[in-house]
Amino acid sequence: MKIEEKEKNEIKIRVDNIDDLWYLKMVIKPRDIVFGTVYRKEDKGEDMIRSKKERRKFRVKIEVERVEFQEFSDRLRIIGKIMGGDENYIGLYQAINVSLGDEISIVKEWSDEEIKLLKEAVENSERPEIYFLGLEHGLATIAILRAYGIQEIATIRKRGDEDEEFFGEVLSSLKTIWKEDKPLIILGPGFYKENFVKFVGDELKNYIIAQASHGDMRGIHEVLKSSANKIIERTRIAREEKLVDLLLEEIKKDGLYAYGLEEVKKYLENGAVKILLVSDKKYRKYESLVKLGSETRAEVHIISTSHEKGKILDNLGGIAAILRFKL
Repeated sequence: MKIEEKEKNEIKIRVDNIDDLWYLKMVIKPRDIVFGTVYRKEDKGEDMIRSKKERRKFRVKIEVERVEFQEFSDRLRIIGKIMGGDENYIGLYQAINVSLGDEISIVKEWSDEEIKLLKEAVENSERPEIYFLGLEHGLATIAILRAYGIQEIATIRKRGDEDEEFFGEVLSSLKTIWKEDKPLIILGPGFYKENFVKFVGDELKNYIIAQASHGDMRGIHEVLKSSANKIIERTRIAREEKLVDLLLEEIKKDGLYAYGLEEVKKYLENGAVKILLVSDKKYRKYESLVKLGSETRAEVHIISTSHEKGKILDNLGGIAAILRFKL
C-alpha cells in the first residue's frame, strides 16, 4: 500500500497487493466519503431506431453505505450514493470496485486505530510474501501467507504409484504459483520432503526445509506457530496467534483476563486493560471501546478471524482483554 495525505482528513491510497484490500475493509465505514473511478453504461442513439449501451469511465464521489470483501478475493466493493462527479448521476447508487493497482481517496475523521492500520499496511507491503509447500506421502499443499491469514492455493493428490510422477506434478504446479524471488518453506513429516528436494535438484532456490507433523494445512499452521523461523515470527498472523494464546493461558489459570462486552468495558473504564483484543468481524461494533482502549493506554490489536485463534476470540464475543489487575 502507498498512502499520501492530501487536504484535511483526506488520504489517497494505492492498492499494491491483496492484503491492502483487507486493510481498506477495516478502515472504511458508513458515511465516509470515497473518491474513485467507476464505469457506467450509457445509451447511445443509433439510426434513431436502435440503441446500444456503452461503458463510460469517470471519477465519482460517494458517501459510503457498506463495504463488501470476501477473504482472499482480489476485489473490494465500496457501495454508496453518488455525491459528486457527473451531474446526471448525483443521488444514484454506485459501487466502486477496488483491485490491485487502483487508487482511491478517503475523506473522514480518522481514528488513531485506523491510522495505525494504514501504517501497518504500508509496512507489510515492504515484507516478502511467504509461500508454503506441505508434503506427506501422496499429498501436497501449496499456500501463501497473507497479512490476514493463510490462503490455500492448491491441493495435489498422488494418482499412481510412482513418486517421481507425483513430484513432477507438484513441481509444475508450484512453478505456476510461486514467485522464485519470494521465500518458500517446504515442510512435512519424515523424509518425504527431502526426497522431493532431491528430485527437483537445482530447479528450486530460496527455500528452507521445516519439520512438521503433517503435510497439509495443519502442518503449515504448526510451522507458522513455531518461533524457530524468524521470517514467520515477524508476520501479523503469528503475532495474533501468540496474543490469543496469552489470553487463553490467563483463562486457563483463572488469571488476568476479561472477555465479552460488559466485562471488558468495566475494566477499560477503570484503566485496568493492558492488551485489548478485538476480532475484525466485531471491530465496528466495538469501535468506541477500541477508542477507549487507546485513551487508557491499552495495547490494541485487531485480530483476523481467518485463522483458528481469531475464530476462538470471535466465539468469546469478539472482544477480550489481558489485564493489568483485577477489580
